[in-house]
Amino acid sequence: MTESRITRNDLDWWLEFAATREWTFATTYAETAPHHYVVQGRTPGVAHDDMVRASRVIATFGSPGKYYSLTKIYLASPDGQFRWWTEDNHFTDTTLVNRATTELFYGIQNAPSTASGIETPYDEVATTWDVEHPIAAGEADHVKQLLAGARGKYPPHVLDIGCGNGRVLDLGLASPDRYAAVDSSQAMLNVLLRKHSKVAAVYPMDVRDALVAGRFTPGQFDWVVLDRAVELDAQHRAQVEQIARIAVITTHAGVWEVLNVAEAATHRTLAAAALIRSPS
Repeated sequence: MTESRITRNDLDWWLEFAATREWTFATTYAETAPHHYVVQGRTPGVAHDDMVRASRVIATFGSPGKYYSLTKIYLASPDGQFRWWTEDNHFTDTTLVNRATTELFYGIQNAPSTASGIETPYDEVATTWDVEHPIAAGEADHVKQLLAGARGKYPPHVLDIGCGNGRVLDLGLASPDRYAAVDSSQAMLNVLLRKHSKVAAVYPMDVRDALVAGRFTPGQFDWVVLDRAVELDAQHRAQVEQIARIAVITTHAGVWEVLNVAEAATHRTLAAAALIRSPS
């Protein structure tokens, strides 16, 4: 495994590794949440690097699930018998991996899906992306100043296209309960949910497919954030601009630009109202 990439080889490593370790029953949770675990330093043949690697594999190839009110990322075994998860906040802090049988659930299972069915180049680097692309000093304040003129009376509802690991939320530009994420990388969306589990909506898809399907409507969101890495033709770009009620915010490599579309949105609304009032 390289430091920055998690591939199918790492998944194969984990499946073999997990099958050959001695799993300890968690007696403390025997009544409430029966499961087993392996832990560095106590389980034979389990080192810290193994746990960090396993945590990244789980986040890359797993999917969200609920443990009561908490959202976790679980990786299911190929035979459907087990699922694995970790409890760490940061991948490098991982010291143990938990394992439970898949027939056991706890609480309402309403976690969002991150499964897009699309393999992307970002999948392999999702678990190290934040470390390798840190937020620059003063970036949050700079972007907030840029957006000062694009704020309405209430906190904005935001559609984040090409959201990746959730930089918009990391910068504090939006509230999770008013935020919708669009990305085709399952691994990236998994990492976003590890950090911001209360997001209002997740769309695991290519945004161009969502636009063709009419998934979003004009003026649905106050802000639309668009990563320039998402390639859109003129027609799709025009659709994106119509989805925004106040501003379209483009970003790439720490550069942010704000396009105010409020006037155009108002004209569309007035035109639509005029059509409704006009006699047939």
